[in-house]
Amino acid sequence: MIKSIIRTVYLTLLWSLTLVSPTYADDAGTPTPLENAKAILVASNVHQTMDTMFSELVPVMESGFIGQLAQIEGGNELIQKIDDNFPGGTKAFGKRFGELMMEGLKTNYDVIIEKTAQQYVAEIAPTDLLAIRAFVESPTGKSMAAAQPKIQQKMSAAGGEIGRKVGEDAAIQLMVEAEKYFGKRE
Repeated sequence: MIKSIIRTVYLTLLWSLTLVSPTYADDAGTPTPLENAKAILVASNVHQTMDTMFSELVPVMESGFIGQLAQIEGGNELIQKIDDNFPGGTKAFGKRFGELMMEGLKTNYDVIIEKTAQQYVAEIAPTDLLAIRAFVESPTGKSMAAAQPKIQQKMSAAGGEIGRKVGEDAAIQLMVEAEKYFGKRE
């Protein structure tokens, strides 16, 4: 997700850099590259983008968590106890796991932004960071940032649809390939 944000912002900037003239102030008030990187992320609406991305991943994590419980020793018994005793059963238990995951992720957004900003500084020249910041804080950049969560959601939906179809096709192809082994005894 973070790489896609970087890629989107950077590609958009390629055509717009001629419109933005980066300059550094000569005084001590000049922002550091890390401050510029953090400002880029905040102005890029990264909080809402993470909300969108994680809210789409949480249901996968919920079912994955329940699936992993079934794989551990005593897992099926635990799942039965959950079904019998946890209000709402296994489905509610998985949902609660997802809620706790989302809460934990949100409390770490600042950590994610800090680490991402450090990566920006490592990968992008200071003058480019300044130009990117100028762009994302411009009216055009703000417009792009406001659209990012919705674009991410639409991309995820399209990716999920394509993924389901590709998965179906792959499963069918694998079964056709495997059929030649089904009748054999060794």
